Amino acid sequence: MSETLKVPATNQNNEQSKKYFSFQIKGWTNFDPMDKTLTRVAERIEQGDGFLTLVEVLRVEDEVASIDDEEVRECFENLLAAKRLIQNVNELPAKVKEELFAALKTVAEIVPKKVVTLVSDSSVTEDPGPRLKRWP
Repeated sequence: MSETLKVPATNQNNEQSKKYFSFQIKGWTNFDPMDKTLTRVAERIEQGDGFLTLVEVLRVEDEVASIDDEEVRECFENLLAAKRLIQNVNELPAKVKEELFAALKTVAEIVPKKVVTLVSDSSVTEDPGPRLKRWP
C-alpha cells in the first residue's frame, strides 16, 4: 500500500509574479544623514528638513535569481523562505516548531540594533569624496 505525501499549497505564483527594482535616490538635507536610519531620514525629509531630487529605477528583474548582487539576492531569498515558513508553520513537526520558536526568542534577546559608526581618519582632506551607507 502506498501513501500519498501531503504537501501544503504554497503561493509560489505570487513569488513568481513579483518584480524586483534596483533604484537610486538622490536628495539634499540640512542634516548629516550618515548616522540616521533610513526611516529617520525619511521622517526628517517629511518634516521639511530635506528634498528628494531624483528617484531613478536602474534595473528591473522578474525573478530573484536574476539579481546579480549576491547579498541582495540572498536577502530576498531568505525573506521568501521566511514567508513560506510563516504560511506553513502549522505543517511543521512539533520539534522543528519548538526549535524555530527558541531560535527566534534567542535572536530577539541577544541581537543588538545595527549601528553604523564613522571612523575619523586624520589623513582625510577637506573634501573626502562621497560617503556611502547601506541601510539594513
